[in-house]
Amino acid sequence: DMCKKKEAATVVRHMVSVAGQTPDTEIDQIIEARKSKGTWPVKHATLNCFSVQQDLIKVRFHHSEKYQHIPIRIPKTEKNKDGTKPCKLCSEGKIRRKTTWMCATCEVPLCTRPLMDEDGSSLTHHARWHSTRDLIAEHKKCHENLRDGRESRKRARESLGGEDENGGAEVDEGGDEVADIAKSEEQRVEV
Repeated sequence: DMCKKKEAATVVRHMVSVAGQTPDTEIDQIIEARKSKGTWPVKHATLNCFSVQQDLIKVRFHHSEKYQHIPIRIPKTEKNKDGTKPCKLCSEGKIRRKTTWMCATCEVPLCTRPLMDEDGSSLTHHARWHSTRDLIAEHKKCHENLRDGRESRKRARESLGGEDENGGAEVDEGGDEVADIAKSEEQRVEV
């Protein structure tokens, strides 16, 4: 298992592409080959696949006019009436953050709300997915931040004797994020 992690880290270091380094035709071939096998979009073990499999690493780091890694809405379907899915970078097990956004190229659901790091930097999970070399370590950090934030908010609600109107569920709908952040800042001040 440790060997696979070291191998993955080495592969990622070598596969990180500069804009335009991998031709669009090669990305076309990767996606078409996966579609013909029924493995596109990647639905199972997404994080591990985009971390270890060389073809998916190329897709994740490839940027061109044709393949712009921009957030688009997750389509609503008969099975998914609200058009939400758990963010692949921060969700795990019962602790999930649903999002209405996915990457237009990777077709992976990712949060678009900026989240503060310990160092004060602020990147969305969408930006982190396309810039970090070690997705597994980034996932662990993002998931811990989500879990710790929920536990902190739960303690704050309990100390106030109140309950969240949505039962503690979190959905990144990409709405008025500034207002959401300001609202949470006001709640922290009240606590």
